[in-house]
Amino acid sequence: MPKAVTPGEDPWATTGLEILHSTDFAGGRLNRSGTYVVCFSAAWCPVTRRFMPQYVALRGELPATLAIADITSLDEPLWEDFRIRITPSIIVFREGETVQRIDGRRFFGITKAMLAKLPGALSAQ
Repeated sequence: MPKAVTPGEDPWATTGLEILHSTDFAGGRLNRSGTYVVCFSAAWCPVTRRFMPQYVALRGELPATLAIADITSLDEPLWEDFRIRITPSIIVFREGETVQRIDGRRFFGITKAMLAKLPGALSAQ
């Protein structure tokens, strides 16, 4: 069972991944060079918390940097900037531009089958 998040606690600190916030984006672009796989995640979402170990396990397995966009706050502008409706959702950025997207499904988040398509899609680009 995923643990609850204490207010003020960084829910993603133990992942070892780069944590992104709205200041890391501009106009729908990621302010980073290279290829990034970004999981838009809300700490209060039990589906996201169950998914996170699968996502973290991809580190070093993909030709990209893995990161988490923290959208725990419902006031976070990234919800609207990227039209996030379900967490987790993954967006792949190359040189700051969106090149692929995997939207989570209600009650299921991102399934293993959905996630399995990511390595092939990254190598095809």
